[in-house]
Amino acid sequence: MAIQLSRHILGQSKMSRLFITLWVSSTIVDGQSPTQGDILDSPSPPTTSPVKDIVDTSPPTNSPTVTPSLSPSSPPSLTPTLSQAPSREPTDPPSLSAIPSQKPTNVPSISPTLSFMPSAAPIQYSRPTRVDIRYIPWNELDPENQKIAMNLDYTNTTWNEYGANPIEESSWEDLTSEQTSNASLLGYDMKSWDCWINHYEGYRWIDMGQPFIQVLQWFTSLGWDIQSWTGKKEAPESDFKTWYELTSEERFSAAQLCYFRMTWNEVEVFSNGGFPIMKPDFRFDHWWKLDDEVREIAHESLKYSEITWNVLGLGAVEARDWMSLTPSEREAAESIGWNQATWDCWINHFRSYSWENLVFYGLDLDYQSLGWTDLSWDGTEDAPPSNDKTWNELNELEKQYARKLCYFEDNWDMVDITPNNGKFPHPKPKSRFAPWNELSDDEKAIAADSLQYSEKTWNSYGVAEIERNGWDELTQLQQSHAISLGLYERTWDCFQNHYHSKSWISLDGDVRDAFRVLGWDENSWAANYRPPSYENEWNRLSEIEQSIAYRLCFFEDNWPGQAEALKGQSANETLAGEEEAAEEDGTEENNGTSEEEDAAETGPSGQTASSATQEDNSGSKCVFSGLTASLLISFWSFGVETL
Repeated sequence: MAIQLSRHILGQSKMSRLFITLWVSSTIVDGQSPTQGDILDSPSPPTTSPVKDIVDTSPPTNSPTVTPSLSPSSPPSLTPTLSQAPSREPTDPPSLSAIPSQKPTNVPSISPTLSFMPSAAPIQYSRPTRVDIRYIPWNELDPENQKIAMNLDYTNTTWNEYGANPIEESSWEDLTSEQTSNASLLGYDMKSWDCWINHYEGYRWIDMGQPFIQVLQWFTSLGWDIQSWTGKKEAPESDFKTWYELTSEERFSAAQLCYFRMTWNEVEVFSNGGFPIMKPDFRFDHWWKLDDEVREIAHESLKYSEITWNVLGLGAVEARDWMSLTPSEREAAESIGWNQATWDCWINHFRSYSWENLVFYGLDLDYQSLGWTDLSWDGTEDAPPSNDKTWNELNELEKQYARKLCYFEDNWDMVDITPNNGKFPHPKPKSRFAPWNELSDDEKAIAADSLQYSEKTWNSYGVAEIERNGWDELTQLQQSHAISLGLYERTWDCFQNHYHSKSWISLDGDVRDAFRVLGWDENSWAANYRPPSYENEWNRLSEIEQSIAYRLCFFEDNWPGQAEALKGQSANETLAGEEEAAEEDGTEENNGTSEEEDAAETGPSGQTASSATQEDNSGSKCVFSGLTASLLISFWSFGVETL
């Protein structure tokens, strides 16, 4: 009988079970539980008309009976009576109308009524907090937590493969008390288990719309209805998609049900190369290899240029996620093959998401594996070491998590995909080494604005004040203007600054080795004391020195020794010009003296030829003295620049 009673109760909905439990509790008299007959023979709702075949002739009692009578004791009255006390018998069949029997009053009741039922207003859905221990690999769990997980029938395999353990098909109410105790030790309660482990799959369809659950809306958004939920028709299309095949609306609904990429797919689904989304190959073709239509859309609508397209991650538009693009930008991006999933992963790498949004979609787990936290993400703390590593410096586990965020070597290192046929580590920025008079008016205006170039400092490499600054020392406006001129961080630091603004210890290993070959060491670097090799002209450098200089973005035109030689040549030309002018002046003076000598012999001044010659020699000494001073000043200025 007890088994039949429990089956009868378990066959009801969760709300019906509550009513039956309350009714059973109210019928217990003198410690006796109700029998099966009590439950099955409980009074039925009154019919629409009184039963005429049964007449109860017993007189009315002074107090109401404990149990309802089988039938009304007398025919219903023609008109209702008004009484403060309840009537002894029903006066009319129950109303079948949904309209309330009384009009609402304008005056509120004196005190609120108490009800055990929830209010009709829906409770706003709030996703429970994630229990992170479930996403730690089995071999990283401590022995105590492994033991607790084994009590829940987990193994190494079923722990690492989401959805593989049959216990995850059970809701919290379906677990045994021992299982709920162990789940609690891992940090779960009913809400977090039913969402993050069971995803409400153990619920009945009619239960999911209850006020304190409110998940029916998310399942409906995914295409489910009562027929598909109960297996009477096929599951919706969303159930057969991978995480990134879902639409943005479907992914949002799935995330509300505590799914993210790993738990939705249950096993990791990777395309070629280990990426969660197929790699869009056209994005990694250089600018002039693109179709004309694609290049025009990228330029006109997404504001790409040759340099911002070719240097991966450099474009300003790539710093924004899909929803931050304007409608016209999204339309343009869609027209050349992007959607929200591919853009946010392959272009933005979710970098513009807030930490809360990363958590919502489970992306924080991958970034945490690279060392990020909520504080480092928002800039409160320093970025983790992985952020400053090149791809080859990442360990294999870091590379694995980076791939899940659509990184690979080229876009992690922000490689310039411009064809580079030169001897430099980066493509030579052509516009920087074009003469000033070959620049467009716009380029001249940009160069003269925040970068403060003039024609002279533009044409004389290494002279401009701005070139003493590394990229990180430029303002945001200066960086923007430099990009417009075809320069970015790597080419600026190499071709403009030649890494001289960096500390010795912060130089990359191969760069430091290159400087050592040219004669630098840590002490001379700190003192900015140039080694002798910098005094040599380019053609006097050995082949090894020239190849090393190329690594540091030097070539004949911008090599310091070559610049010094050109300055010296210019100074010599100036000296030669001054000497020639002096000789001409001397000839005129000598001619004048000859005329004066004739007069001097008979003139009143009494000067002799020897005295005139003495003056000429004195004048010649003055000219020589002036040239020497000019030359010394010139050499002195060269020396200061060299030091």
